[in-house]
Amino acid sequence: MRKIFAFLLTFIMALSTTCVAFAGEQTAAGNSHPVEYTYFEDGSYIVTTITEEPAVSFARAGNTKTGSKTSKYYSSSGTAMWYVTVNGTFSYNGSTATCTNASVTAGSYSASWKINSKSSKHSGSSASGTAKATMYDTYGNYVKSATKTVTLTCSKTGTLS
Repeated sequence: MRKIFAFLLTFIMALSTTCVAFAGEQTAAGNSHPVEYTYFEDGSYIVTTITEEPAVSFARAGNTKTGSKTSKYYSSSGTAMWYVTVNGTFSYNGSTATCTNASVTAGSYSASWKINSKSSKHSGSSASGTAKATMYDTYGNYVKSATKTVTLTCSKTGTLS
């Protein structure tokens, strides 16, 4: 009897795992946005991506959109240095869109770069996040600073850009 119970329990757990993985793949497939690249004369560059959160319920799916836009700085050798991400929540109805909430995160992947400040705001159909980062040499001396503002916008039909 124990063997049958163990077999059934294993079978049910395997089925549950398969269903969860399949649902995750479907959600990810509908979350594709173009990636933007910005190149600088010194060989460094920025990669900007948009991520769209799946709707929590069918009631929200028709008129609310939540997403984020991240700009990540890379050195000329392709090493990630620092990033800034704006998160926004939007409501839309086919004729207008409004940003209802905005927040910002920023961080450094390198000991050379420090995030000095960050702020967010929302206005109309846009959410903006700004971060200022400073680069220091190995002796702690100032090298340069950079400020980046990332803006996430929602169209009246719910398209994030």
